[in-house]
Amino acid sequence: SGFLLGEVPFKIAYIHGMLRDAKGQKFSKSLDNGIDPIDIINQYGADALRMAVLVGVGPGNDCNFDQNKVKGYKHFGNKLWNIARFVLMSIPDSNDFQKTPFTIEHQKLIDELSVTTKDITKDMEELRFYIAAEKIYHYIWHMFADKIIEESKTKLASEDPAIRLSAQRMLLEILTTSLKLLHPFMPFITEEIYSKLPIQDKQLLMVEKWPV
Repeated sequence: SGFLLGEVPFKIAYIHGMLRDAKGQKFSKSLDNGIDPIDIINQYGADALRMAVLVGVGPGNDCNFDQNKVKGYKHFGNKLWNIARFVLMSIPDSNDFQKTPFTIEHQKLIDELSVTTKDITKDMEELRFYIAAEKIYHYIWHMFADKIIEESKTKLASEDPAIRLSAQRMLLEILTTSLKLLHPFMPFITEEIYSKLPIQDKQLLMVEKWPV
């Protein structure tokens, strides 16, 4: 590239480690310990496989293949579907609710997600992909699903339209931002769910603006 084009081919090179078998041995024909990634994808999905070989594996570090880890991220994918289904079932057909002001409680949740987003973005910019992926995973499962959605159920049933509409808008905004943050790591399921969200002037998720 330098000789023919007069350009530097790469300014940043991310050196990943080697994927080994469950015992830490190299995959090889002689050991007959190979795993066909297509079989794993057919069983658990490409997104689950991507997460399994990324989370917890820093640059240059080898990774022992763990099929149970892949299976675990398949469960996470199912959790994400259930989250999206709940949110979509909770919001009205009209998009007018998206203009509703947030209550103080719901604005606090949005602000907390903004802090998390900046934290994850900093990890991405500094090439700590394995940490960024783990952070959005924990936020979606333990904060969004376990806490925010559970606590929102009483708000969604409120007779006060201001509280109810604020909760609906909050859930949709948090789901939208969460999908954008997770997309680099689980692109297929996030793209599919995003296509179903009632958002105006929507593009493919892969070309949408990063939420910072």
